[in-house]
Amino acid sequence: MTTTRTIRDEVVNVLDYLIKAGISPYRNQVSISGNRISWHSIHTDRPFLASRRDPSLQDYRNWVESGAYSALLFDGSLLQITYEVSDGRISGHRLAYVPCPYRVDPEMLLRDAVLDVVDLHIETDPTSMVLHSPVRFDFDPDSAAPGHPAAHLTINSSNCRIACAAPLRVGRFVDFIFRNFYAPHWRMHSEYFSRGARQRGADRTITEEERSDPHIWWN
Repeated sequence: MTTTRTIRDEVVNVLDYLIKAGISPYRNQVSISGNRISWHSIHTDRPFLASRRDPSLQDYRNWVESGAYSALLFDGSLLQITYEVSDGRISGHRLAYVPCPYRVDPEMLLRDAVLDVVDLHIETDPTSMVLHSPVRFDFDPDSAAPGHPAAHLTINSSNCRIACAAPLRVGRFVDFIFRNFYAPHWRMHSEYFSRGARQRGADRTITEEERSDPHIWWN
């Protein structure tokens, strides 16, 4: 049976490992509020999104200032991990990887606040922004409809919803992120990430109609 406590423990395990491995210099406390497992923000009064448009540099700065993330990675990128649990199962999630808008020196992030480092790039070389897209896995069965799969992957545009086989446990999410975007780190810690990816997942939610189009599937 899946509970808020078991999901919280899984998230804590992942974040602790990233810290111990030196992959993440900072992580936020994992909190439980009702049936929701997420990070503990510094400024809870700030809106999560500056607008309803696709994430921007302003959103990235707002998330860092507000502590609206689960972990800050060594390159300034963010992991945002939120789950909802109801009736013994995962009933929703938002699992996002937000790349840092600039290529920053990891050594600087160990000495200086991340926004100080990013703002230095904005001031000295503003056109060197990296055009990497956030990657987000959502599970929202209450909003499921044609063109809006219950479990889906969003990249590049908020209108992009690529159907996924099922909700993701956090171990499979971080395995996907590091396997695809940080291959050297994945190879160094492949035993840990692979073990998380093999974790027993949730029931399939993809429909036959969604399977007729390109989709994300795993065993």
